[in-house]
Amino acid sequence: MNGDISYNSNNLQTFSPTTKLGIITNSIEHTDIPNKSTELYIKADANGSVIPVINYSSKKVAIAGTIKGSSQADLDARIDTFKGYFNGKDKNLDIAYVASQRRYIATVNALSISRQQKALSATFAVEFICTEPFGQDTSATIIVNQTGYTSALYTASFTVLGSAPYQLPVITITVNSLTGAGDYINISNDNNGQQILLYGQGITASDVIVIDSAQREVTINDTRVDYEGTFLEVEPGAAALTYSDGFTTRNVDILVEYTKRYL
Repeated sequence: MNGDISYNSNNLQTFSPTTKLGIITNSIEHTDIPNKSTELYIKADANGSVIPVINYSSKKVAIAGTIKGSSQADLDARIDTFKGYFNGKDKNLDIAYVASQRRYIATVNALSISRQQKALSATFAVEFICTEPFGQDTSATIIVNQTGYTSALYTASFTVLGSAPYQLPVITITVNSLTGAGDYINISNDNNGQQILLYGQGITASDVIVIDSAQREVTINDTRVDYEGTFLEVEPGAAALTYSDGFTTRNVDILVEYTKRYL
């Protein structure tokens, strides 16, 4: 067996060596890179071409194995239960990988079950389609945790992991206190110049501001608000983000975390 695997919290690795019953998932194919699309533009008046953008559109994951029952009726029931695991769409497909778990947001695209008459086992094959093309960790990694910061400018440097082309930080700013009327907060990605600006939101002490690049939303106290600029996309490797504001004084906590994503 290739390790633990579950879909929508349903265990797909339940075989018991004692009873010789359950699900054996012995083929798990998920290490190919996602489906990739590129467009070539021919150079004007010159040989060659350029690729302006690479887009990863989706990913396929395939599993296969065996379901073993104690009788024909028991196997029938196990097959019915197994097929019921795959209802719905965009569910968590969690696969043991690198001493942890790799999560895909997946929908079943094809399911086949083969069983000979009166046999006490059946083989299965399941193909998943993942509209989110990258696998990810099942928990976030904190890269900045600055408390009680009092200057108008703060730059944090860190190393970003994961193999996807870029990672998506979630930035939480907790305003402990502030003075002054310069009502703006700006976060910039020092590696590529991306910036996101909150302006004219009437920010006050005790506000909790969340800039979520993964969900593409900005909230203050859980209410979505307008912003200017673009959500930050941080490439793997050495990186830096800069916080700035227009207040006279401030005391803020700055938390930056991300869920590592992988090709």
